[in-house]
Amino acid sequence: MGKWTKHSDWQPLPKAVSKNLPVCPLCKERTKWEVYDKYGWTTRGYKIVCSLCGAEWEYMISKPKDMLFGGAIAALARVGKIADDNSIWILRKTGNNQEADKFLDKEINFSTWKQVVKSFCGNCGAPLAENEKFCPECGARRE
Repeated sequence: MGKWTKHSDWQPLPKAVSKNLPVCPLCKERTKWEVYDKYGWTTRGYKIVCSLCGAEWEYMISKPKDMLFGGAIAALARVGKIADDNSIWILRKTGNNQEADKFLDKEINFSTWKQVVKSFCGNCGAPLAENEKFCPECGARRE
């Protein structure tokens, strides 16, 4: 079956997820994502966990060509697919946000999860955490 292995913060996957989804869709706070992967006989899976609220999403790869282990090019391709707007992520645990039960075990693409954040900078469009008064990207004051 396989077990989950945590990626270090400096590795490409945690950086890509944090860059593309800096604010957790459930707790609406700027978070540091924990990224795990699992190798199986027929699938390869990834999960991301919000370090603040404990919400957990899972991404599964089942196409043989996407499971290739060969070198740096294949690794970069996987990083790109995981943080791609069209990748499908399934909410497995709601963390401490029980109101999110309606999203539990539903296949939703990454771009939709990004839109759930709801607060964006009026100047540059970057996602904002609920408690941020200034945009961390451009410095504009929140309206």
